Amino acid sequence: MSDPKEVNWFAGENANRPVEWYRGLFDRDARIRGESSQNYSKRHVPLYSDAPERMASLVPEARLIYIVRDPIERYRSHVAENYIGEDSEWQKWNRENDHHFKTGLYHWQLQPFLVHFPRERIMVVELERLSAQRLVVMNEIFDFLGIDRMDDPTAFDFTSNPNGEDVVPTAVQRHPLYRAARRLAPGLTGRLTRAPAIRKRFFAGSYKPELSLEERTRLQEAYAEDVAALRSLTGQSFSSWSV
Repeated sequence: MSDPKEVNWFAGENANRPVEWYRGLFDRDARIRGESSQNYSKRHVPLYSDAPERMASLVPEARLIYIVRDPIERYRSHVAENYIGEDSEWQKWNRENDHHFKTGLYHWQLQPFLVHFPRERIMVVELERLSAQRLVVMNEIFDFLGIDRMDDPTAFDFTSNPNGEDVVPTAVQRHPLYRAARRLAPGLTGRLTRAPAIRKRFFAGSYKPELSLEERTRLQEAYAEDVAALRSLTGQSFSSWSV
């Protein structure tokens, strides 16, 4: 896999870099190489909208893996993630353009890829099933990629991106006083900002928002048609979802 994990070369901040730069992020001796830029599946964002076309022009034989989860739970996580990781201008754009909702329209997001890649080269993976049956689903992915299966049932017994690691918004992280505190006492600063009393008082937006019954019902109705289309496209039930 590439280093860094999210390259954003087919669309995003690195799109103007030469292809040699992109190739240099991978082990050239590896038979199969991949990267994990989630922004490629945000067709509603102008900065990322041409990703499928650019991908097909360079690697038309690529195999694509699209990981999806309950769209309402994804929506809640996305709101908290953007509170922490985006500056005020992006947060404003997100609200004005319904970014958190549109990112979870999975069937709609897949359509530009289906224009440029055959359906059999796009694998849709349900995150809930991957979390519950890690080895089974990973072996299905290995089959899709044409590589050997694994037999060790403990091979994927780890969590690489736990929730709650970062709670401090980007604007605060850039403040000189916060940066000085991190340099002087990084461990203490992290523990203090994650302490429930401080987090709730100063960084409440880092928690996933609680949805009212009315808001949850609105989202269920808004996502229903797209989820139905995704079920039809993939033949998967997504039975654990709330939509």
